[in-house]
Amino acid sequence: MNKIPVAILSGHRYNKHEVMTVDIQELLKEKGISRYGLSKSSGIPWATLTDICSGKTHLERCTGATLVKLAAALEMTIDELLKLETPKEHKKNGKPEDRRYLESSLPESLDKSLKEYLQGEAEGVSYLDCLWDELYGSINSNFWGGRITQEQADYLREVYLFGEKGESDD
Repeated sequence: MNKIPVAILSGHRYNKHEVMTVDIQELLKEKGISRYGLSKSSGIPWATLTDICSGKTHLERCTGATLVKLAAALEMTIDELLKLETPKEHKKNGKPEDRRYLESSLPESLDKSLKEYLQGEAEGVSYLDCLWDELYGSINSNFWGGRITQEQADYLREVYLFGEKGESDD
């Protein structure tokens, strides 16, 4: 099966069959960059990037300095950057409804612990408690080591270790 090459130009994915609009969060996912990594490489505060990626702050309202840093870090022109679609799905707090972006670009050790835990859970292994402890420790060590954000750590604990918030037995 041949894959159709897709290029990102001016905020759109192009191939000979269709044009798809790309938002900044999709672009980060495709490039394998987390918001935290982008913050470090661009010098833009993480909170500012969160507002941009969630749609709370539109790129058109950013300073020239922020646009220059962001375009350089994403290896695109400012014009291409400004043509990216603004995400529309976000809660009142400005963050996207779908929080899976917090699982992108995890450190290798944490990714390994997560995969082993999920595999152990799927196979029903007798040592699942050990895998749970390993994942919990990996989340904490990567957070305290500055390799993931507080938001990522809380999300991973919530989803994989302690269960989703807001679950009820109605």
